[in-house]
Amino acid sequence: MSYKQVHKKILKALKKEDLRKGSEAATKDELKKRKYAIATHKYSLDWAEDVKNAKSTMLFDVVSSVEKFRKAFEGKNKYFYFARTPQDLKNIIAEIIKPGSTVVKSKSMVGEEIELRQFMESHGIKIYETDLGEFLIQLANEKPAHMVTPAVNMSEERARQLLEPVVGEKLNDVTSMVLGVRKFMRKIFFSADFGMVGANALSADTGSVIFITNEGNGALTSTLPDKLIVITSVEKIYPTLLDAIKAVTTQAIFSGFEYTTYVHIINGPYDFYGPKEIHLILLDNGRIRNDDLKETLLCIKCGACQFACPVFQVVDGAWGYIYTAAIGIPWTAITNSKETARSLAAFCLECGKCREVCPMKIDIPELIRKIKAEEV
Repeated sequence: MSYKQVHKKILKALKKEDLRKGSEAATKDELKKRKYAIATHKYSLDWAEDVKNAKSTMLFDVVSSVEKFRKAFEGKNKYFYFARTPQDLKNIIAEIIKPGSTVVKSKSMVGEEIELRQFMESHGIKIYETDLGEFLIQLANEKPAHMVTPAVNMSEERARQLLEPVVGEKLNDVTSMVLGVRKFMRKIFFSADFGMVGANALSADTGSVIFITNEGNGALTSTLPDKLIVITSVEKIYPTLLDAIKAVTTQAIFSGFEYTTYVHIINGPYDFYGPKEIHLILLDNGRIRNDDLKETLLCIKCGACQFACPVFQVVDGAWGYIYTAAIGIPWTAITNSKETARSLAAFCLECGKCREVCPMKIDIPELIRKIKAEEV
C-alpha cells in the first residue's frame, strides 16, 4: 500500500459513524482493564521479564529451537511441517484438506497474516470462523482491527445486521446474538471434517501446543473433529512448558483480562478423546532472517500497545493492513511489505506510549524509526 492509499483508507474510515461509535465504546476502558488486571496479578510483572528472557534464549538460535520442538512434538499420528513462505503453508493445507471438506477454525493471526481463509474458500473448502469477533469479520469480508479483539470497531447494530441473515432469527441484544451464533455453530462443530487452531505458545521440552480463549469455541474446535490442524509461527517456541504457561498468562493479563476462561494444552492425540491425528504447520515468513527488526519477535501479541496508541484510538483498524498500529508496523515490514510498513509508519506520532505499556519492553518507536528511515 502506498502512502496515498493508506491516507485514503483512514479518511474513509473516519467518515463511517458506526465504526467511530463502535471503536470509541470498545476502547475507552481497555487500558483501565489492563491496569486493574496487572494490579490483581502482581506477579505478572516478574513473569513478563521471565517470558522475555525465555523468548530471547530461543530467538538466539531460531533454527535450533525449531528442531528441538519438532523432535518433542512428532509421534504417532502427529505430523510436523515447516513452511518457509505463506505459499508453502497454503500448499501443505491443500495437500491435507481436500475440496468439499468442512473446517471449523479458532482465532489465528497467522491465518490472517497469510489470508488463509480466503485461500481455502477459493479452493472449495467450507471454513467457519468460530471466534465470534472473527466470525463477524468473515461475514463483513474485512480485516481484523486488533490482534486480540478483531471486531473491536464494530457497533452492536452492525453486528446484528450481519448475523441475523445467517442465524435466521431476530436478534435483540448481545445475549441473543451470542446464543444465536452458538446454536448456528453447534451443528457445524459436530459435522466438521477438520478443526484448525492457532497457538499462543509452544514448549520445546514437551512438544505441547498451548492456546487461550475466552469462548468455548477453542475447546470444541480442537476436540470434536477427527483431524486437527495447528497453524503457528516460529517465535512462539519457548524452552519449557512452564515458560509457555507464563507466556500465555502474561499475554492475557496485559491484554486486560483479569481472568482467562480457557487455557488449552494439546499433547495428544489420544485413543479415547479428541482428534485422531494432529498436523502442526510452523511458519517462518520472514521472521528468521530479519536481523534489523528481530526485536519484534519478542512480541507476545497482547495488543496493549495498540490500545495505548493515540492514532489507533481515533482510526483503529484503518491504520494497518493485517497487523495494525504500533507493533503492527514492524510486523507488517517482516511478514508482508516494507513499502506498506513505511506508508503506515508515516502516521506514527513517536509519542512512545506503545513502549511504555509493552510487557516485553520492546522499543517500538525505534523499530518504526528504522522503517521510516528505510534502514530495513
